[in-house]
Amino acid sequence: MSASILHNPAALLLLLLLAAGAWPAWPTWPAWLVRSAHAAQPDRHVQPVRLPACPDRPNCAITQAEGAVRDGQYIEPLPFTGEAAPAMRRLAVALSALPGCTVVEMGGLTVRAQCRGKVFGFIDDVVCVADPAASVVHLRSAARSGWWDFGVNRDRAEQLRRRFLGLPR
Repeated sequence: MSASILHNPAALLLLLLLAAGAWPAWPTWPAWLVRSAHAAQPDRHVQPVRLPACPDRPNCAITQAEGAVRDGQYIEPLPFTGEAAPAMRRLAVALSALPGCTVVEMGGLTVRAQCRGKVFGFIDDVVCVADPAASVVHLRSAARSGWWDFGVNRDRAEQLRRRFLGLPR
């Protein structure tokens, strides 16, 4: 056994607790003790995230069919090739290039943005999540308030698709 472990009281206590089987019954191991299981695996093994369903209002667009609760809300997911992380970085760039959109969070396989409308200034929320196993990005673009958005969220999702795939606008 390493001499540095024996001279470190915290490491020694941890070692004794593990040996005695007296480790507290925590729901998960603390992050400082073990590396994340996802960190050691490629992103193709990560379970896809389910986006929240659209409300029963015509001001939302979503790429997960079970989340579309009214006609006209479903749109096709965005396909990508290669690894998900570079695709999500490319998506964040495409999203921030849309008029009025600002990326507010980017982490792992998720990108979140807020988009402010030109006319009334209402804020819409856009959430994009990669599904590496299917090589697609799922997205949900929804108005925070109001009933009808004049198709703005669907148009935004289609503009994002064109930018992300490098298609002409």
